Amino acid sequence: MRILYDNEIFLIQKYGGVSRYYFELIRRMPGFNTQVLLNMGRFINEYGLENYSDKFSVFYGSKIKHIPKTKLLSITLQKPLFERFAAKQNFDIMHQTYFGDINVSNEHKRIVTVYDFTHDKFSENFSKLDRSAKLKKIAIDKADGVICISESTRKDLEDMYDLKNKKIKVIYLANSLKYDINEKSIIDGNYILYVGDRRSYKNFSVMIKLFEVNKALNNKYKLICCGGGAFTKAESEMISKAGLQNTFVQVGANDKKMANLYKYAAAFVYPSKYEGFGIPLLEAMYYGCPIVASNVGSLPEIGGNAGLYFNPDSPDELSSCIDTIINDAIIRNDLIQKGYDREKLFSWDKCAEETYNFYREVLS
Repeated sequence: MRILYDNEIFLIQKYGGVSRYYFELIRRMPGFNTQVLLNMGRFINEYGLENYSDKFSVFYGSKIKHIPKTKLLSITLQKPLFERFAAKQNFDIMHQTYFGDINVSNEHKRIVTVYDFTHDKFSENFSKLDRSAKLKKIAIDKADGVICISESTRKDLEDMYDLKNKKIKVIYLANSLKYDINEKSIIDGNYILYVGDRRSYKNFSVMIKLFEVNKALNNKYKLICCGGGAFTKAESEMISKAGLQNTFVQVGANDKKMANLYKYAAAFVYPSKYEGFGIPLLEAMYYGCPIVASNVGSLPEIGGNAGLYFNPDSPDELSSCIDTIINDAIIRNDLIQKGYDREKLFSWDKCAEETYNFYREVLS
């Protein structure tokens, strides 16, 4: 079996969940009875997939310095180069890394992975020039097989698309953040952890309300916001208005620093109103950090019995969950142990094997 992967995600993500997925998947694929054809183009991705090029049957690519606001230009310029490359290759399946409208011969099977429907459901969070939802529809329409990263995503897919004559498969992602953390906490004092960006559907505002309604928490804990960039002017104004400017701290973090934050946090809170999977849940579980998450989308599906769940519109429910984790040692320790056990159910080896088997199914 000869599998072609395109370069789009490696052109637009220096770091990120989707490019991490393809890094983990593609580097494992030669372990099966496959020949990998990978064209990463002139890429900015930092995960180092190019270091595995000796395992691939065909490899093309070179890393370039990331220049802000040039991603669309890079995709536009490199798309015809990839299409010419693909036309010269002998392959059975092309697995798209994102949703570019790539033209290849219909004699080849096509696979696309669908992560979520954020751009469809929360279009107001994105630029009016963003074409992700439209391109996703084109990619799904052209695909012979569609991989969904959760049952929640598959349900959304089936609700929104005509899927006649398409094979659909749910294949879970996994956790890549597995460092041994022996040093002390990089944060002084007790803290709650929030990870990722803070667009409106991520529901960051409920964290401000949490500290407003839970005065005891406000006096004893900080909220560490990891990633997502510095607080915007509007966020800073909301935080200051609530008197939380000394409580809410935004930090950037590499993988090892993030691992340290998970290990020593009193709890990890994921208040999002929509997620296709939620890798941070698995990251927190691995480090023994109790999780509190919204009871919507894929989050209960991934967290299972290893978390406490709340209505994302209810800061009072969130406050109750946090109080339980902080004050009830029996429940806290039970959640930690269940987290250790549940995280082990998800693995990149399993993801790769199930993907390989799906390739075979589509070819058959």
